[in-house]
Amino acid sequence: MNDKANLFSISVKSIVLITLLFSLLGMATSSSAVVIDFDDLNPVYNEYDPCWCDNPLTDQYLSKGLLIGGSWVNGGNSHNIMLTSNFGWLSFVGELPTFISFFVTSEHDDAILFNASIADGSNIQKNSAGWLGSDEEYIPAIPNELITFTSELGIKGISIEGFYNLRTGAAIDNLTYTYASVPEPSSIILLGLGLIILTKRRYKKIHRLIKNRATE
Repeated sequence: MNDKANLFSISVKSIVLITLLFSLLGMATSSSAVVIDFDDLNPVYNEYDPCWCDNPLTDQYLSKGLLIGGSWVNGGNSHNIMLTSNFGWLSFVGELPTFISFFVTSEHDDAILFNASIADGSNIQKNSAGWLGSDEEYIPAIPNELITFTSELGIKGISIEGFYNLRTGAAIDNLTYTYASVPEPSSIILLGLGLIILTKRRYKKIHRLIKNRATE
């Protein structure tokens, strides 16, 4: 009778573990990344003299661990972008992301220069396509070019500078960043499957024991 009780208990535990596995997988999928497309903002322009500079970006996304400088939200009809000046920046507050990506479009066909500050004081530099000072290096600017940064140490911030150093520099959209502390779905799956396999082995062992006793 005790063996049957153990068998029932393990069956219940298996169901609970499977349910927990899918619950955690759903949590990881929904919370593994912060995505900012700026469409949640409602830019309002000066009625008599509208300007791209009417709606500065500062702490609108502080609750998501992000401060923005030297930039404005531009757009309308629920489709906005982040427009930088000749020098804009992203600064992360609290826990630092380990992966950042976004799409960039040069406003003037020049290269956009990015400098990511890493937690240990080092830097990662990247350029978008665009004019960079010589015909040999020139690659025409690519609309919505994907730029990514990765560092396990954490990224403190990214500066964004147009090569021409004009009043406007780059249009940024679909900014995405993730944190190391958020478990990856694959890790959760492996953990869950491991627990289920161990439970299944115990289930088979007790089931075999009950069957053997029944035949004695």
